[in-house]
Amino acid sequence: MAENIHTESLRMTWSEAPWDQVVCGFPVLQVTALEIIGRDAANDIQSFVLSRDHIGAGLVSCRLPHDRILESMLLEDCGFRFIEMGYLPELEISTKETVAQADALTVSRAQDDDLPQLLEIARTAFQNERFKVDPRLNQSISDQRYQNWVASCLQHPVQELYAIFDGNNPIAFFVTELMEDDTCYWHLNAIAPSFQGQGYGRRVWNAMLSHATANGAKRVRT
Repeated sequence: MAENIHTESLRMTWSEAPWDQVVCGFPVLQVTALEIIGRDAANDIQSFVLSRDHIGAGLVSCRLPHDRILESMLLEDCGFRFIEMGYLPELEISTKETVAQADALTVSRAQDDDLPQLLEIARTAFQNERFKVDPRLNQSISDQRYQNWVASCLQHPVQELYAIFDGNNPIAFFVTELMEDDTCYWHLNAIAPSFQGQGYGRRVWNAMLSHATANGAKRVRT
């Protein structure tokens, strides 16, 4: 359940992240909303600090827009550290034609037989993400976290797992979701380390753009 602070100076909401607690082995929280609206925010946020410490949270994360400097400073005063910058590129594809390519790759919905190889990609491909680069965390947490995410998508109600093949070789995976506004959201994707640096990145993205277009998406966001 979400907890919140709603005062004359601060609006803040946070909740537990059970999917991260599984791999971390300790309570994990995520701050889902944060806005300073008055001068007493530093005092008001102490109720969050007490709640965090009471449950023994070992990790708390918060995503902020780049211009929320005051909120960022408030978090720093509570022990937070900047780890990662995120981007949300978006491409309108409704008016673009899907062009068949001679070097096109094969995209297919992942099956149980594909899972071991896709899990190995998930374990080894991510080297620059926040769970891996944060020196306060065991790096194995990151690897297991992405493996768990990929494995859960075979039975996920809305997220779909796709394997991308070059011939018989599974070279990449994508976790996608077609939103109600016809946006195809790419939640997670990676190319196997053994195939990186060989020009597959652009080819895989083109293959997935074509796949999104064929399935009625009007835009792709990631």
